[in-house]
Order: sequence, then structure tokens, then C-alpha cells
Amino acid sequence: MAFGRLYYHGFEKKWRDPLASIAAASGIESLLIMRSTPTHMVAVVSAGPKTDTYHPGDEGPKSVNPGCHKLYCEQVVNTGSPLHVPDAAADPEWRHNEDLVQFGLGVYLGYPIEVNGEVLGTICALHNEPYDFDAGIPSLRQKLEELREAIQADLIGAA
Repeated sequence: MAFGRLYYHGFEKKWRDPLASIAAASGIESLLIMRSTPTHMVAVVSAGPKTDTYHPGDEGPKSVNPGCHKLYCEQVVNTGSPLHVPDAAADPEWRHNEDLVQFGLGVYLGYPIEVNGEVLGTICALHNEPYDFDAGIPSLRQKLEELREAIQADLIGAA
């Protein structure tokens, strides 16, 4: 397995059901596991009602490509820190983001997936209207954090 590719044989199958379960319980439009390449963010696993928008293998161009705006997940990878965008349309930094412009998904919460100090990609949630990520016990925020930890442990074990 190459850690830099955030992938191994069977990765999508292993994580599709947990992601789908969280998406169904939370009502969030889209949950994704994304991997980072030098020029693109690539969907590895997708779940939620917007699965018609993101399919495994779909790529979003990063801002290193001419004419492209920075992606939410790109920011998470670049900083190695979580990102919460409550309303991209009202935020000058994010109002031209591809997820908002093309798909109407202007609410974002994403966490870096990191192994051995290298950020490989993200686990993230996108929605089309304001969303309280802290509601419920456990909250969607907690569920994403726990799933991120499990994915990271899985990737270390798959090495």
C-alpha cells in the first residue's frame, strides 16, 4: 500500500458502509473520504444523498491548476488542520469554491487523515444549508473524528 495514495485494495469497500450509516443518521448531503495528489483531490469513498455528485475516482482540481479556486479539502491538506466553513456564500475566501458553485454545497467540515506525519487526504461532510455539526450525542463532529481515528489506524495496520 502506498500511504501517499490513501488507498489499498478493499479500502473503499471497508469504509463505504460506516460512511453511509453516518450519512443516513445525520441527514448530511455528502460524506467523503478524499485523497490528495499534487494537483487534485480525489474521491475515494462517498455516501449520502449527493452520491450522484461525487463518485469514487472523481477528481477536483486544486488551486495549483490555472484558473482553479482553492478547494476546502485542499486547505485541510495544506494546513493539516480541521476546517469548518459554515456558509461559503457569505465568506469571501470560499464563495468561489467549486463545491458551492457547481453543486450548491456551501457548508463544510473536514479533518485531515494523517499517517506518520503525512497528510494523505481528508474525511469531510458537505451540506447545502446551515448545519449544526455539534447537535446530537454523539454529534456528527464526534462521529467524523472517531471515524478519522479508525481510518488512520487502519492505514497504519495495512502498511
